[in-house]
Amino acid sequence: MEEAPPPPPRRDASGSREPLSDPGLCRYCRRHPRKQPGPRGGRPGEYCTTVWAVDERGREVTCARLDEADQISFAAYGPAMPGLDVAVVGRDVSRALAEITPLQRTLTALDERLGAEVAEARARVAEAEAAAADAEARASAAETSAAAAEVVAAEAAERAEAAEARAREAEERAASERTQAQRAIADRLTAEGEIRQLRERLDQVETEQRQAAEAAAARIEELAAAAAARATEAEAAHARARQLETDLRDLATQHHEDLERLRARHDQALAEEREKHRQARDEHDQRITALREQHETALAAARDRITELVTTAARAEAAATEARTTARTSEAAAARLGALREGVLTALAEPAADLSARLRALLAGTAAPVGGEGHEG
Repeated sequence: MEEAPPPPPRRDASGSREPLSDPGLCRYCRRHPRKQPGPRGGRPGEYCTTVWAVDERGREVTCARLDEADQISFAAYGPAMPGLDVAVVGRDVSRALAEITPLQRTLTALDERLGAEVAEARARVAEAEAAAADAEARASAAETSAAAAEVVAAEAAERAEAAEARAREAEERAASERTQAQRAIADRLTAEGEIRQLRERLDQVETEQRQAAEAAAARIEELAAAAAARATEAEAAHARARQLETDLRDLATQHHEDLERLRARHDQALAEEREKHRQARDEHDQRITALREQHETALAAARDRITELVTTAARAEAAATEARTTARTSEAAAARLGALREGVLTALAEPAADLSARLRALLAGTAAPVGGEGHEG
């Protein structure tokens, strides 16, 4: 911020200026150090080198010129300068600037606070999105578990199909053994028929072919033994077929029970994962709704605060405008003081015959506009 021009030094009741607290400071502004001597040495100056403004003629307004104008105005008007009090104006400007500076700091702090609140709201939204991503990951894991369960069920189905294939093979073997048993029974029946035929023939030729009858008897015994052996094999084949049928029924029952258990586990796991996914989605929606409401409330409060600050800034701007108007009036007064000084110097440079009259005319000419501007009546 540009530094404001200094007011004239204060004077006591007798008109003397207050003494300097630091001899090294400027005689007029009492803010900056005095001008130091050059490399060749010499005494330090009484004023600083600060340029406070440029007048309408393009000349720099320094502390030396301001001090000279203050001395002329004090010599001409005394302690109560007519028109504008530059010191009061300077103090008013400083007071206005002092009031504006906290407002600017407050605006900066509010901007930082608003930025922090927006960043926090964005962080909460990011956290909610991360929770949603986690819920989706859990749902994906549940779907993966369900797929694994389906794979297990498919493997069980494959094993069941293999068992059914083995059962079909056993049924085929049982059918083959039944065929063999039927053939053995047929052979037995054929043998029994042959035995009956042989017995009938033996009854007919018993007296004539005794030797043939003995051979036939031996043959009969061999055939009977073979028929008994085949009958035993047929009974064993029937027993094995019945055992295979029992095993097949047991395998089929166990297969159906395993399939029912696998289906029940799969349905239960799928229902649990769906319920977890639904709960996670509901929690996520609730958190998003709460965060959105908090964010909208914070934004509404921030907007209200910004409106209030804009109103305050407008008021401060109005005060600053008034201060600038006062400063321009002060500059006009300073210009008139400069004109007075130049007139005094000109009058002093001319012959002193009518010096008093010229000075009175000059004072009347410079005092009339000032009094007309701000101190009528």
